[in-house]
Amino acid sequence: MALSADVCVLLPALNEAATITDVITSYQAAGFTNILVIDGGSSDGTRQTAEDAGATVITQTGSGKGQAVRQAVAHIDAPYVLMVDADMTYRAADAEAVLEPLVDGEADHVIGDRFADMQPGAMTTLNKIGNRLFNRIFRVIYGENYADILSGYRAFSTDSFERLTLTADGFGIETEMAIHGAKHEVPTTVVPCPYT
Repeated sequence: MALSADVCVLLPALNEAATITDVITSYQAAGFTNILVIDGGSSDGTRQTAEDAGATVITQTGSGKGQAVRQAVAHIDAPYVLMVDADMTYRAADAEAVLEPLVDGEADHVIGDRFADMQPGAMTTLNKIGNRLFNRIFRVIYGENYADILSGYRAFSTDSFERLTLTADGFGIETEMAIHGAKHEVPTTVVPCPYT
């Protein structure tokens, strides 16, 4: 497993004060000390709450998750990034499995597949249908089966991220990472991760 210093846990956040402490402390308990929250202008005290929990916090200069991720990665010195949603939908217990292919040199980008172990009620039926449709279209166009291109739980090397030309500002960042990864033949693998 990677040394904690080799991994930055990246939490893009907007009004996540209700869950951010639990997310941060769960990754701290799993051995991660480098936790970066990029806050998109929260009005509920997310920034202070995250700082109080021991995370480094930077304020986003633009808007949207895509811009937040690009800005955050520019600040990260660690060779690996573990990107996680700040709403407790993913588990710190799965971090090692998501990071392992990076550390072992098997991949530069790892996607956590929510559909492999989705808990009841975690996603609406309509969202499931939409997600599966997006994944099917992606597979047809790009010839890669990444299983869950919209997943917010993923790990990547900072080097591989910097090789991509990413412009999406919103939640399209995950799809764009998958598309550019396929186009530029970034070694990518998929691991199952429970989604709650």
